[in-house]
Amino acid sequence: MKLITKSGQIKTIFLDLLSNYQQYFWTTAWAGVGSEPYNDLKRLRKRIRKIVVGLHFYQTHPDFIEQFLEHDGLRFIKQPEGTFHPKLFLFYNSEDDWALLIGSNNFTNEGFTRNTEATVMIKASDPGSQQMLKDARTFIDSQWDAATKFDKNELANYRIMWKNQQRKIQSISGHYNSGSTHIPKPAYKVGVMIMSWEAFMKKVRSERKHAMNDRLDVIELASEFFIKGGAFKDLEADERKFIAGLPNNLAQNYDWGYFGSMKGFGAFSKEINQNNAFISQALDQIPLKGEITKSHYTAFIKIFLKAFQKAVKKIENPIGSATRLLAMKRPDIFVCFDSKNRVLLCEHFGIKQSEVTVQSYWDVIIERIQDSEWWSHPTPASRDEMRVMEARAAFFDALYYERG
Repeated sequence: MKLITKSGQIKTIFLDLLSNYQQYFWTTAWAGVGSEPYNDLKRLRKRIRKIVVGLHFYQTHPDFIEQFLEHDGLRFIKQPEGTFHPKLFLFYNSEDDWALLIGSNNFTNEGFTRNTEATVMIKASDPGSQQMLKDARTFIDSQWDAATKFDKNELANYRIMWKNQQRKIQSISGHYNSGSTHIPKPAYKVGVMIMSWEAFMKKVRSERKHAMNDRLDVIELASEFFIKGGAFKDLEADERKFIAGLPNNLAQNYDWGYFGSMKGFGAFSKEINQNNAFISQALDQIPLKGEITKSHYTAFIKIFLKAFQKAVKKIENPIGSATRLLAMKRPDIFVCFDSKNRVLLCEHFGIKQSEVTVQSYWDVIIERIQDSEWWSHPTPASRDEMRVMEARAAFFDALYYERG
């Protein structure tokens, strides 16, 4: 009998058992793809006798299901009472030659690599092992009888739901950017994410005198332009400049520089002045009302970047100008991320400035905002607070704006 607590060691032992035993009888809460044991299981699939896999929380990867869709040795627990959570891996040659792993790790890449896991290995030579083998076989058989197979239509539906749940899973785990190597703070330790609406409004109001009203004027005028003008390209030149955060002839009545002044970005100013069609087409991807998803944002960025393809100097991350436009069109969803707020905003979220690009902005910034208490559960107590609520993501800038 052996206790295994190092993930690398668990993987090594698992690979050895896959190689040396001819029959596999398993139960696992979740199964994933991409690990070395997964690759070996595909190659040694004829050795599978009974493998029962759970699907709770949509943690089992649909590619795993598809890989073994036609295999008679795979069944799934689809909707249990409670959570199907056992992890027993029985590797069997004979009554006198077998090994059983019982522990915390699932058949996932994370379970074999970065997770903290603990597993006990029991072998046929251990005292009392025959009763352990009998009990394990009985349990696995009972779960096998309760499990069922998948068909292709069912898998297609599962894949849709699995995809839709990934954002929630990443959010709960605290990993908003799957490509990042940076270990983030747990969300409950990020003060700005657990801030109440009342505390948020207090900070908004604490900005210099009249700033809240001035900001509301900017938001509401930009909204009027979008509502009355149709496409961005059809607006008057000064209206486009106002929305874009560039000097304009409306400046005497409105402090257009709130929510991100772009006057220092010459390439952007040039494209706005020339009424670049790609900028207008990009903004068309963002509805004025209703839900905004990452797909909307991705479509916007894909077209927006085309506006700078012919720039003399290559522009890889025009995040300030992109998010200024987004914040003006949908201030309830987007905040302008620029040189005046990025230092404190990243510091308070516990993220690296270098992580925030046009490609990662939705995952790194917007998903954190949408998981924040003040954004998720606003409780406006006045007409002014209602106006701020309708632009609350853009108003996040008010907490971190540093005047230069």
